[in-house]
Amino acid sequence: MNKVVCIGESLIDFMPTGEELTFQAKAGGAPSNVCACIAKLGGVGCYLGKLSEDIFSRFLLKNMQKYGVNTEYTIIDKNCQTALAFVSHDENGDREFNFYRKQSCDLMLDKSEIPYDILKEGDILHFCSVGLVESPSKYAHIRSIELAKANNCIVSFDVNVRERLWDNIQNCVNTIKEFLVYADIVKVTDEELVLLTDIADEKQAVNKIFDIAKNSKLLIVTKGGAGAIVYDRQGKSYFSKAIDVKVVDTTGAGDCFIGCILYKLIIGEAKLTINDIKEAMDFASLGCGVVIGKKGAIESMPTLDDIAKLKV
Repeated sequence: MNKVVCIGESLIDFMPTGEELTFQAKAGGAPSNVCACIAKLGGVGCYLGKLSEDIFSRFLLKNMQKYGVNTEYTIIDKNCQTALAFVSHDENGDREFNFYRKQSCDLMLDKSEIPYDILKEGDILHFCSVGLVESPSKYAHIRSIELAKANNCIVSFDVNVRERLWDNIQNCVNTIKEFLVYADIVKVTDEELVLLTDIADEKQAVNKIFDIAKNSKLLIVTKGGAGAIVYDRQGKSYFSKAIDVKVVDTTGAGDCFIGCILYKLIIGEAKLTINDIKEAMDFASLGCGVVIGKKGAIESMPTLDDIAKLKV
């Protein structure tokens, strides 16, 4: 079976318990969340990243392995510390992050540590923008993308903007645009679409992204409770309605969405065309319906049984 290799951060999400400044540690980090989603669905999700030997990284490694994530390519470095994110929620369940992440282990992944044979034809490489700040990690991402392209792999980019991790937002936008050119499939939120293009009209903004992402076949725009829509370069689209469930926590919902899409691609039940991605879009919407009904990210990722029950 082919695999999805997710490169980037794995960190601790400290989730509020309801009492003031009281938190519970949850395993998180978008790439590791996506790995867990794919693994729990029955696919092969491999985490390519660096962890520490501290109590937080031991917790992260244990959780990934518990849910079936392949950690063969996970590097342990005792000289680094694990990144931490403290999460708060507004009245709609949407999140705000406060990060503690200076020279954390995920940023210290070096390009020399990327195995030359990590990707084979038919595999997928997935990444997000959090690992693209100026650091060794940025160049490890570039090396991984080069290997993916050399081996005819699909490259997936979930923009996943976290403004507080950048020295200024323009550097964030410029770096994302620099990496969009490598992607075969791109996922953004509706807010990120406006941020990257400075265009309010969605179709015009989508065209602008395709102008930048010259190799992209599909662009997915997620809209929270309003659902998600996928576009191709010819302007064709497909809308998938969000599942109506009680929102407990939106953490990991976007990671679940792209994880479900990549799972369908890797098992051959989807392709990078509008007609061949529709079922995967609806499947991803169901998956998100499972996630937002629970707390946390990795542990909330759906199984096939979870999705089947929600579909009924």
